[in-house]
Amino acid sequence: MTSQLNNILTCGLSIEITTSQSQNFVIIQDHWVKFNAELKRLNLKQNGGNWEKYGITYKINEKYFYMASIPYFGQIVPDNFVYKEIPKGEYVFFVHTGKMDEIKNTIYNIYKKVLPNSGLNIEHHSKVGFIHFEKYDFRFQWNKPNSIIEIYLPLNTGTK
Repeated sequence: MTSQLNNILTCGLSIEITTSQSQNFVIIQDHWVKFNAELKRLNLKQNGGNWEKYGITYKINEKYFYMASIPYFGQIVPDNFVYKEIPKGEYVFFVHTGKMDEIKNTIYNIYKKVLPNSGLNIEHHSKVGFIHFEKYDFRFQWNKPNSIIEIYLPLNTGTK
């Protein structure tokens, strides 16, 4: 499915990850625990509980990073938070339904099975500042079989 998105400015915490999905699962899971504890400590509630969070995977030179983030609307955040913008554009998104330890299968299927046969032209990460991002909202239920996460990849539509 495709979706047109407006700019989304996010703020949060980044951590370096590896090229191993199994190692990254542990790193990212621990990172979310720390990020959520920081949000709670700072009392950064969003929209009266109608929250959105983003997990942004990006690359700088040959290193990969993951950023756990929330939308930034000018709220006061700690100095250790970083900012990243999801630019306006057209995106293809995929829905992961299920437990968190199965998300690696969804990502594998997107990159190794679906995209190579889709004819979709994914924008290079250097143009948009990230590889893909995950959107977490009220449908996300930690480790429940009906939990939903959307995974977005930027499309190169040739009009940028």
